Formats: sequence, structure tokens, C-alpha cells
Amino acid sequence: MATAVGRSPAARRALAVHRRLMRFGEAESTVSEPWVDRGTSVQAIAAHLARLWTSPANGDESRVTEKGMSHARASVLNLIVMVPDEASATRVVETMTGLGVRHPSRAIVLAADPKAGGPTLSASITAHCNAGPEGSEPICFEVVVLTVHGEAAEHLTGIVAPLLIHDLPTHIWWPGDPPFADPIFYQLVEMGDRLVVDSDEFGDLLLGMRRLTTLRRRSGVGDLAWRRLAWWQELTAEFFDAPRFRRYLPNLNRLIIRYAIPTKGKARRRRPARGAAQPASNVASPLAGPMLYAGWIASRIEWRRHSTTLPLEDGRLRLKLEGRHEMVDLQIEPVETDELPPGELVAVRMRAFGETGAAEFIIERSAGEAVVASNADGMTALLRRMPMEQSTESELLAADLVMDQHDPVYEAAVRAAAVFLASARQVDLAG
Repeated sequence: MATAVGRSPAARRALAVHRRLMRFGEAESTVSEPWVDRGTSVQAIAAHLARLWTSPANGDESRVTEKGMSHARASVLNLIVMVPDEASATRVVETMTGLGVRHPSRAIVLAADPKAGGPTLSASITAHCNAGPEGSEPICFEVVVLTVHGEAAEHLTGIVAPLLIHDLPTHIWWPGDPPFADPIFYQLVEMGDRLVVDSDEFGDLLLGMRRLTTLRRRSGVGDLAWRRLAWWQELTAEFFDAPRFRRYLPNLNRLIIRYAIPTKGKARRRRPARGAAQPASNVASPLAGPMLYAGWIASRIEWRRHSTTLPLEDGRLRLKLEGRHEMVDLQIEPVETDELPPGELVAVRMRAFGETGAAEFIIERSAGEAVVASNADGMTALLRRMPMEQSTESELLAADLVMDQHDPVYEAAVRAAAVFLASARQVDLAG
């Protein structure tokens, strides 16, 4: 047997990913010994899954038991997760462990490497049960880890499709920077009803947003960067719930969005476990959140790009937009801080003109708190201070998995964000 020193780089990478993924069997929710088979077949994997939750004909207890009690599977969807590298493997294990109680699924975690040697197909199956609501039965599900090497990694449909529960929707979660030009990516996307990505991780944000707008999915695309904006969207909408403020909405003429970047000398990666390649151009992924927020506002009140005032440079840009009644000054600018991960919004300021003068609406955030204020009709009002905690990736993914249809608001925001980003880049590149 080859030693670790004698293995090729591809083999060492594949082994590292495999070892990380085996941590599924170490989770507290695990209720049976992992079934592991190297050099296995799709038929053998499907047969074990079929036996896992059913009682044998002789009336013995179900195969999976916990403290002497048998449990039934409670899957609400299929979730296919692609693991491109060791860092992603660690992250996927942590996220999936926290996801199970919210969305029990048949999770197929897939590590495919056409360049790696060794067994063509290896599998590990673990059964998990988490406590349900008080007085209810435990919620149980399974995780299937597949490592596919060699030529078989280029033909995943025949391996993965037979293992899906065919009467349930199928979601594809692709952590990291999706390889939009890779046929393996499109194989998996075509198997699913919905694709879930994180545009914060795109190596080229403009290219990624454009590709998202052209993907034809039955139930659309989910984006964890969009989910991170939920607090900001809710607080922004609340300004204009009040009738006396609503009249300012069509007359907004300035929007300033500030977002976090690391202080000088700090790494620009959003989270240590992401593992996504950093872009070579000046379009950095921390712009995803600010651009999506700007696209959301613009698409809701029908702003259109008019001209570029300041091309994108050092994460800063300024555009002139055409609103319903006013020209709008859109400014997006970075703020150095180590209190928040790169890309998180730090502040939003909106200004409008009205019959009684100008009005301003402000949301400012520190590490765990938001201050919401307005200055209109000659009165300054501190609305409230409120906690604004960062959601875990499990919580963000769980929020997206409940979607079973297209999200037209998100799709319009992505289209607008791509137009704005392209406008800023084109002037910059031309200069």
C-alpha cells in the first residue's frame, strides 16, 4: 500500500477530503455505526439505504435504533452537496450537522475528482436522529457520502440519480465559487429543482451574477448572500410602513451603502473555512451584499442606470440613476473594520425630498447592534436600538431550503446589480 509520502498530489487531496467527510460518523446525532464500502456499486448503496429504516420480514426492530427504540425516516427533500476541497469538506460537515433538525433530508455529499486514482466509487452512510418538538418523535434522516474518482467523476448522473427519493424535491448546494464552465457543474444542476449558491464567494462577481440570471431552473436559484440581507430589508421596509414616510419613497434621491472590509494587513477572505479562490480583478466578492441591496431597492422602485460618476476602484463606486421623479445618487463604499466579516453591510443612508423639506433614513450597525433613525418633517426620531446577530450558515441554508418556487424579487435584484456593476467596471476598464 502506498504511503502518504508516495501518493500523488491528487491522491493526497482526495484522501484529505475523505477523512474530513468521515466526521459525519462522529456527530452526536449519529444513531448507528457508519456503513462504509470502498470500491462499491450504486446497487449496493441503494440496497443498504432501502434496508436502513425498514423492519425485516421476521418482525425484528428497525435497523436503526437509539436506546432500544426504533425510528422512522422523516425526509422532506433531497439535498445534493458538492465538496470541491478539504476546506469545503470541513465546512459542509459543520453546516449539515446543524441543518438536520430543521430540514431532515436525504443528503448526498459528493466529492468527485476525475484526476484522482483509487477505487472508482466509495461510500459512507450514516443515520442521524435529532430531538423533535416537545412530545413528538425524533426527527431522523441519512447522510450519504460519495467519493467518485477517475472517469466516473465525469458522469455523475448515473451514480447520484438512483439514490434520490424520487417523490421529493431536489436541491443542489454548491459551496465556494461555482465552476460555471465545468460540465460536472451542469450535470448536477440539471438533476435538481433548485440551485443554492453564495455570491459572496464568487471569484468574479459580475460573471457569476450574469450566469445566475441565465440559469434555467425549475424552482430558481437560492443565494445565501441574499439571505444575509433579510434584516436590512426588513428594517428598510419598516421606514415606509408609516403613511407620513411613505410619500418620500418615490422621491428618494440618494442612497449610500457602506460595507465592511478588513483593516490593512488582514486577509480579505470572508470566512476562514470558505476556500474559494480570490478574484484577480478589482471586483472582490465582498461587494455581493452591497450590490444585491442596491439592486433590491432599484428594482422595487424602478430606478434605471443613467451614468457612471465614479468607476469601481478599491471597492468604491458611484452611479447616477434615473428614478421616477428624481435623479438618484448611488454610492457604495467600503469601511475598514474587524468587528464584522468582509462584505457585511455597515450602514445604509437614504435621502429624499418632500413638500416640507428633505428627509433622511439611517440604519447603522456595530458588531451586534443596529441603530435605526429618521429625520423627516423637521423631527429627528431614534426609532430603536436592536440586536442584529449574524446567522449561521445552517440557518441561512435552512431559510433557503423552504423555497420551492422562483423568487422574482431576488431575480430582479440580481439583474439590476449586474447592470450596475457592469456600468462601473466598463468605465474603469475603458480608462
